[in-house]
Amino acid sequence: MGDLKLAEPRFRIRDAKKEDASAMTEVFFRSFNAPFWQYFMPDTAVLRQWWTEGWQAGVLSSTDQSFVVEDTAKDNKIVAFSRWMKPQSDGNQERECWPDLPPNMDSGVAGAFFGGMEANRHEMMGKRPHWFLEMLGVHEDYQKFGIGASLIKWGTDQADSDGLETYLDASEKGKPYYKKRHAFGRDSPIEIPDRPEYGSFVYVSLVREPQKH
Repeated sequence: MGDLKLAEPRFRIRDAKKEDASAMTEVFFRSFNAPFWQYFMPDTAVLRQWWTEGWQAGVLSSTDQSFVVEDTAKDNKIVAFSRWMKPQSDGNQERECWPDLPPNMDSGVAGAFFGGMEANRHEMMGKRPHWFLEMLGVHEDYQKFGIGASLIKWGTDQADSDGLETYLDASEKGKPYYKKRHAFGRDSPIEIPDRPEYGSFVYVSLVREPQKH
């Protein structure tokens, strides 16, 4: 595995632990706060429990690699996270680390969102082994320090070393960043139903070819 480094020495990256799960959930709600997320994933006790259980399962999974970033100037406060799914030699793409969705979610949006991601990944990747950035979040107060870029680069470096593709899902707004900064290429949209609470929202799946350094 390659090294993870940040330009700011006050920040420290380490493997996530099961006891980090609640802090990772807090970072999620302080990272994903656009109108779509406030509607689809509102900050409720039920959804906090769902996320916390999901992080705990991921940390314990042999197929995933989860990281957290700490701010050593703030008593090692966790300010970011990432979860990478490692390449599976048999081409298995099943994500086994998430509990069942809460029953009170908007089923139309949930089906389009989660179903669209799974369909795109199967269509774009087939059974080819690849590195998959499953989750990335940086606290809103820490989004100008290059933390997210470092967490992404760790995975793309692994993919380049392995000669494999990298896959992720992101907002349409973030697509230019991933293409320009991290050399992602092919993309496919995920159509999300409109709702009065957020208007229109488009998610997109992106694939990066391995790069030669």
